[in-house]
Amino acid sequence: MKKIVYLLVMVAVIMTGCTKKDSKTDIKKDEAITVKVEKVSKEEIDQIYEFATTVDAGIKNFITSAGGTRIEKIWVEVGQKVGQGQKLVTMENTNLATSKAQLDNMKVEVSRMEALFVSGGISKQQLDQLKTQYDVAKRNIDNLERNITLTSPISGVITMRNFDNGDVSGAQPILQVMQITPVKLKFNINESFYSKVKLGMKVKASVEVFEGEEFGGHISLIAPTIDPLTRTFMVEAKFTNANQKLRPGMFGRVELNLGKAMKVIIPDRAIIKQSGTNNKYVFIEKDGVVEYRQVELGRRMGDKYELLSGVNDGENVVITGHSRLLDGKNVVVVK
Repeated sequence: MKKIVYLLVMVAVIMTGCTKKDSKTDIKKDEAITVKVEKVSKEEIDQIYEFATTVDAGIKNFITSAGGTRIEKIWVEVGQKVGQGQKLVTMENTNLATSKAQLDNMKVEVSRMEALFVSGGISKQQLDQLKTQYDVAKRNIDNLERNITLTSPISGVITMRNFDNGDVSGAQPILQVMQITPVKLKFNINESFYSKVKLGMKVKASVEVFEGEEFGGHISLIAPTIDPLTRTFMVEAKFTNANQKLRPGMFGRVELNLGKAMKVIIPDRAIIKQSGTNNKYVFIEKDGVVEYRQVELGRRMGDKYELLSGVNDGENVVITGHSRLLDGKNVVVVK
């Protein structure tokens, strides 16, 4: 009997201790955390957007010859600068020499036939037929001469050479010439901005090769249609590239200012990055309770961000004390 009483007393003591412990735990759980908050507000800011792009030549020309004729001499090398009209390639001229000899004979024949026509020896129709044959032969020679001496249609740089002297030119072009003054950058913009993009608008560009350097250009072409798959439209910007630093193929970024708009601005101290993802969150404080909320950020401006979604104008965001917070947690706001 004494043993039973003793056991009951011990159980009561243990239960009392557990109750006190749980009570302390509950008190600790409900304890409010001290935080600082900042009220977000709307501001009028520049709507600056950035687009990835690749530098392209202002003009690209392929230098080729009609037919599979033999290359006599290539006068330029890859990387060489050339001027408009400069001789680039001389093709084999055997056919030209033969054709010129035939044309000379035909010219003599035309003169003889003209004399016969005057004396009544041939009809006007016969003379006209011979003159037509002569004109066709002359045009063929002019065409051969153009295809024997190949010149550059633009001022630019030789960027490709597919043959050597003595090769027979095939389906591939012999050379490629690119104009790099100016250059153009093409990029795609969401269709929602179609009415805001105008010809002549100024743009800025940067390339990874010249970090920290900016290049100025302007919108030179706007596609007249929208791509139904991507819901974007193509825009082309032209850059004078007087110093020729921008080269075709370079990866770059174009910055375009599409005017001003009222946007919610949020301090960077309020932003929480979820580990292992690119998701961003903030704690919103209202009446001493916090809410964990995902946000979408726009452009960074010093120590603040443009907010695209997630927080409304006038709401309080927590800027200190994040580490101990949970969704729905009680807080005490201090200044």
